[in-house]
Amino acid sequence: MTIRCYKYQATGNDFILVDNRQGDALFSDSQIDAVCDRRFGIGADGIIFLENDPAADFRMVYHNRDGSKSFCGNGCRAAVHFANHLGLIGTRARFMAHDGMHEAEILPDGHIRVSLLDVKAIEQKTSKDFFVNTGTDHHVRFVNQLETYPVEEEGKKIRYGDMYKPRGTNANFVEIGGDGKVSFRIYERGVESETYSSGSGATACALVASFAHHIPSPVHLSARGGNLVVDFENPSPGTFSRIHFTGPVQLVFETHWSLP
Repeated sequence: MTIRCYKYQATGNDFILVDNRQGDALFSDSQIDAVCDRRFGIGADGIIFLENDPAADFRMVYHNRDGSKSFCGNGCRAAVHFANHLGLIGTRARFMAHDGMHEAEILPDGHIRVSLLDVKAIEQKTSKDFFVNTGTDHHVRFVNQLETYPVEEEGKKIRYGDMYKPRGTNANFVEIGGDGKVSFRIYERGVESETYSSGSGATACALVASFAHHIPSPVHLSARGGNLVVDFENPSPGTFSRIHFTGPVQLVFETHWSLP
C-alpha cells in the first residue's frame, strides 16, 4: 500500500503528516519507525495523522518515532498548516489533540499561535530542577553554558531515572540570558535523542522561568531550530491560564511512501 505523505518542520522539529480522514492509513509501530528513519525512510521526529472529529475541525493524532502517542506542541502548528493546505480551515481552527481541545490562529506573517490547557502547578525538585505538564511531561533544569552542556548524557539520566519510572519524561535544559531571553535544549522521550525544538517543552521552560526567575509574559525562547514566543496569564504562583505559544512552520515537500 502506498501512502501520500507531507514532510513538515517547525523550528527544526520535523514531522510526517498523513491525511487519514478516510481512516485507511493504518501504521504499525514498526512501520512508524521505518518511515521516520533518517537513512532508510523519509526521516522525522514523529508522524501525525489528521483525522475527523465530530466536535472539532479535525483531530491530530501524534506518534513518536517509537509508536507511542503523546501531545506535541510543534506538531500542532504543522497540523494546523496542513489542515489549511487541505482546505479544511481558514486562518482559525479548533482541533482535538492527545490532551484535549485546542484553538489555533494563522497570523499574517505565517506564524501559527496555538492555545494550551491551563497549568495548575509546578513541582520544584531541587533548587535548579522542576517538573510541569504542558500537555505532556517535562523536567526543566537551569544550567550554565547551555551550548556545551551534555544534553544527551544528562537527558538520558533524567528520562530513565528512578524519579520518573515507569513512564519517563522529557528533559529540558535552560539558560536565561542577561536580556531575559530564554534558551533551551531538549532530550525528547519517544524520540530518545536531542531534538532541535519542542513546543510543549518551550512552554514548560517559559512557565518555569516565570515561576522561578520572574520572567514576565511574553517569554521569548531560542532553541537550536529557531525562536518561539510563549504568552500567558499568571493568576497565582505556579498556576497559569490563557497559555499560547507562537512560531513558524514550513511544508518541506510532498511524497509517497510504500508501507514495508
